[in-house]
Order: sequence, then structure tokens, then C-alpha cells
Amino acid sequence: MGLYKDFVSQTRKPEGFLGKVMVDGMNGGHAKMADWGMSHLESIAPSEIVELGCGGGRNAGELLRRYPAAKVTAIDYSEVSVEKARDYNQEMIKARR
Repeated sequence: MGLYKDFVSQTRKPEGFLGKVMVDGMNGGHAKMADWGMSHLESIAPSEIVELGCGGGRNAGELLRRYPAAKVTAIDYSEVSVEKARDYNQEMIKARR
């Protein structure tokens, strides 16, 4: 039960190897629900978006795709999450979005 508890606790602030595994899982595991939520935002046209608790960066990438005129600032207090979000959105970062 120790490893399971250690893994599940990574949902709060991913750290280390288990945190990297958790963040990878979050990007895929939350995608359908996040897309459903974003589908209700169709009538907006933001120029700036802030995502708090960006996790692995998948949702920030989706926001960038859905709102091509917007710049997105994605933040997280987990260094593992920030690193993954940077990797995931590397092309958009280079484009200064």
C-alpha cells in the first residue's frame, strides 16, 4: 500500500519520478473532461489567458490552439509540472504565445 499511497499523493504536487508519471497520466486522463469544459467557452475571444495549476501543459496547449490570438500564461507550483508543460508547449513558447 505504500507505493500506491505515494503515487496517489502526487496529484497534489507532483515531484520526482512518480510525479513525472502522474503528470503524464493527467495530460491524457483529463483531456475529455477538459475539452468538454472548454467547449462551453466558444463565444469568447480572449487576448490573454492565465491557467492556474497547469499540470503537464496539455490544457494550456489546447487553449492556445482554440484561441490563436491569445497569449497563455500557465503556472504551477510543482517544478515537475512546469518542466512538462514547457516541453509539451515548446513550439508555442518559441512563438512567444
